Amino acid sequence: MGIIAIGAGIAIGLAALGIGIGQGLGLSKGLEGISKQPEASGTIRTTMIVGMAIMETIGVLSFVIAIMLASKL
Repeated sequence: MGIIAIGAGIAIGLAALGIGIGQGLGLSKGLEGISKQPEASGTIRTTMIVGMAIMETIGVLSFVIAIMLASKL
């Protein structure tokens, strides 16, 4: 196992932590913006969903990196 397994675990763990914090903050600010300007809710919602999708892409890429590291064992 060794250091490569630790690196794979850290890669996916830090990515999940960052994504969770980022999505929480993004959703919070998006809902705050919608509550302040309901007429702009469509634009805010679309931008928020695109941002969430980009964050999830980072999660998938970190998962792929962790799998690539684990396959070197």
